[in-house]
Amino acid sequence: MSDSGNLKLIRKIQEEIRDKGRMTFARFMEIALYDPEDGYYISSADRIGLGGDYYTSPDVHPIFGRLLARQIIQMETMLPRQKPFTILEMGAGKGLLCRDILVGLKAHSPENFKRFRYAVIERSPAMVAKQKERLHSESLAESVAWFSGLDEAAADGLLCGCVLSNELVDAFPVHRVVGTKEGLDEVYLDLSGDRFVESAGPASTPELAAYFDGLKIRLAEGQRAEVNLEAARWFREIGKAMDQGFVITIDYGHPASELFAAHRKKGSLLCYYRHTVNDDPYSRIGEQDITAHVDFTRLTQAGADGGLQVTGFTNQLNFLMSLGIAEETERLDPESPEMLSVKRLLARESMGGVFKVLIQHKGLTPSLLKGLTFRPYFKDVLAW
Repeated sequence: MSDSGNLKLIRKIQEEIRDKGRMTFARFMEIALYDPEDGYYISSADRIGLGGDYYTSPDVHPIFGRLLARQIIQMETMLPRQKPFTILEMGAGKGLLCRDILVGLKAHSPENFKRFRYAVIERSPAMVAKQKERLHSESLAESVAWFSGLDEAAADGLLCGCVLSNELVDAFPVHRVVGTKEGLDEVYLDLSGDRFVESAGPASTPELAAYFDGLKIRLAEGQRAEVNLEAARWFREIGKAMDQGFVITIDYGHPASELFAAHRKKGSLLCYYRHTVNDDPYSRIGEQDITAHVDFTRLTQAGADGGLQVTGFTNQLNFLMSLGIAEETERLDPESPEMLSVKRLLARESMGGVFKVLIQHKGLTPSLLKGLTFRPYFKDVLAW
């Protein structure tokens, strides 16, 4: 097991283990990604985009955000007009999606643009600075408010609108577990001298066993998996903070029946560094991204606890096709660089098929959403 990376961050982890004993993987991931001084996402380095470690759909082409704006405009027509419509984006990256959605709203719904209130929850001061700089340069910054957490964003009352995240949930800290004859052990991080080593032992919290009990799933002996308890808490909080509206979650992952299937022996944890992929989270600590596939079944369970109902579930390919991406790009040269970027968003074997779109609602009975016109999955795929 390697343990290279930001030496200051490595020492923080070593010192905590020496002081408090072995730590859960979730705690390690929290420090590696979100340490207030040296965490991967907190630093000012360019992490996202072709010059970083990975890219997201908004990096590929602005049509992604502009089509999302179309969906949001339809959602706005289903909510009471006496309240402002809040678009709350959690973790806005470089601000590209925010920019493209605002541009789309202005283009497709200029008469209602002032009714939209765009809010961003961002815990990285460096990312907030980049978002503000980008939006200011395009005269959009005054249309956006920034908050450090959900409580602050909802301080004026329950939310009415749309909560949006794109490639956020996969980066929440996860616990790592392994199936045993008796049930479940947790994987911990410990030290041997100055070297990191893993060890297995009883779960740090009964929530881990309850997680699989609630899904009616038992891991095979020796099978590893990741458990995102933070995502479940987050979705419960969203539901409780919302009066009326929708939640759009775009990320890579699967329903629980597929994510924890017996053939997935090693789990789904992956690390990204300069557009290469590895499965060693203890290399380049603080210098590489760490992610795990999203359990969309658990998100629907947690959302239900907060009053959220499933509107629909699809993949990015079908979502964008439903919103009219073919018509938007029909004038492009099929071999142009711009069209090749659009095709990347739709590729079934990568972004188009791997990324899923979960839409939930609360406080209304929605008509069919445009983005869910073509649905390769139906609600029962998320059943538990």
